[in-house]
Amino acid sequence: MAAAASRARYVSAIGGMNMGAEAEPEQIRLICLGDEDDSTPVHVRKWIETQPLEGFEIEIEFDEELASALQLLAEGDVDLLAISAMTWYLCKGAPETMVAAALPRRDENHILVADDRLGYLPHKSIILAKNRLQRRQLRRYRPDFRILDPKAFADLTERSEPPESGLALQEWMENLRATKIITGYVSERHLFTAADIEGRRHMLMTDARDDAARFLPSPLHGLTLLISRKGFPKGRADRIGDAESLTAWGCEQIILDQIEPEMADRVGMIVRHRQIPSLLNQAEAEKDLLRSQSLLDAEGEIVESASMVEFLIETIGRKGERTLSLERLVPKEDATTHARLLVAEWNEMLKAVTAEHPEDIRLGPARPSFLDL
Repeated sequence: MAAAASRARYVSAIGGMNMGAEAEPEQIRLICLGDEDDSTPVHVRKWIETQPLEGFEIEIEFDEELASALQLLAEGDVDLLAISAMTWYLCKGAPETMVAAALPRRDENHILVADDRLGYLPHKSIILAKNRLQRRQLRRYRPDFRILDPKAFADLTERSEPPESGLALQEWMENLRATKIITGYVSERHLFTAADIEGRRHMLMTDARDDAARFLPSPLHGLTLLISRKGFPKGRADRIGDAESLTAWGCEQIILDQIEPEMADRVGMIVRHRQIPSLLNQAEAEKDLLRSQSLLDAEGEIVESASMVEFLIETIGRKGERTLSLERLVPKEDATTHARLLVAEWNEMLKAVTAEHPEDIRLGPARPSFLDL
């Protein structure tokens, strides 16, 4: 069994929860999985630094091996395992474990490392992006850009093959940007911070007035799960975890399960809680009369006082010219049910827009599909 890479100890303030000054804090042992390329250790440290966990004493170990971390969890040496949602999804879980909670979602959006914002970069700028989704989103926003995969750029310019991912790939792309061979590249915030780059970063934002400027994140991106043995007390989990992130995990993994695997890197998706006043302000800013009317009754009063769950999902054609998107706003208690309904509708829509049209006497000559994936 591999030894833990490092150990940290955090003692939260004791108070609230009707606990007296002399009350003993609850002990939680947590192991965090991830290497220097992974965002999970960064998210866990930020969570410990910023979240008030009253009445808990948390001891954290950091490890890089999933098998050894799961063994520690199974043997009862630790109570919780912190792991990225995508890693947990891809490994399909482990026997006798459960997702007890999720940490607040962080840095779900990718960043552009460049001297200026997207709208102000020179004509025909060269931008490198490893992920297919971000490449298509960038083409949609600026059709004049030359958006390339790092490996494709290396082949075109007869350079050695770049590293696969992580800090090594970012260093390779940063050297090209610093020497003005490329204009910029897409990366992640934790990698940018770890590399201590002397450059500007610009968030590829989810919310934008112009649909072309909207950059939905990759599914499950920015989510960190807390895995426990079965039977972990729900009261403890609720006090430790974040309800919105747990909703996002539950709904996004339902949707991912029903999407073809080859589509995973072409779909942008986010599930999040939304407050009614925020939705109304957005509707007013975007002049979205339909949304405004759906949230207010005939007297102009708010229909639903509680927060709701918003689903946003999209895929983009190869050249960035056409987008298929689907949005839903549903009550929190019905979120998982609507996730199943939404993905069924999404698959029907995707089938329709990617189908080729054969020659027909009434409908005309044969023509290609609306959306070229």
